[in-house]
Amino acid sequence: MAKWVFATKNSHKLEEALQICEGKLILEGLAADLPEAPEPYNTLYENALAKASFYYGKLQEPVIAEDSGLFVVALRGSPGAKAARYGGPVRLLETLQGQHERRAYFAAVIVAYWGPNAYRFYTGYCAGHIAYELRGEAGFGYDPVFIPLGETRTLAELGPTWKNSYSHRAQAFQKFLQSVTRFTKAP
Repeated sequence: MAKWVFATKNSHKLEEALQICEGKLILEGLAADLPEAPEPYNTLYENALAKASFYYGKLQEPVIAEDSGLFVVALRGSPGAKAARYGGPVRLLETLQGQHERRAYFAAVIVAYWGPNAYRFYTGYCAGHIAYELRGEAGFGYDPVFIPLGETRTLAELGPTWKNSYSHRAQAFQKFLQSVTRFTKAP
């Protein structure tokens, strides 16, 4: 079974990834003493690649890096790739107060990186809309305000079983897992 390091300091993302990848590959988190990777860019692809390159340089072993964002139509795509620095779901609800246009989507980009010229991107999307109030206890980040298309509950109400099967991050990891199985199997 292939072993990869998941380049995140976010314990929630690590836990989610471990659940999604369970039994399919060996996934390890980062050592606590490693510095935080830079995320200076405006796109998920550039930030994911920057993190992967940074941690590969430190570890010299295969790395998976991920960046995700929430894109809100009424805010012309904001907070986007800067969702983690935007101010969270309460600020989002305040910004959208009185706004009827609530469509949004989550996007995730994963990069599997096994060398400076050897990497591959995997993407996942989850369309939906923003709720009018915080709802639910499960999940993290914007989960209490995001209602996926076809659902009436937020990600925080749907919980980890739903999220680990259908979310933007789950879709990107599933694509990665299908690919990694193909290119690591013996002939």
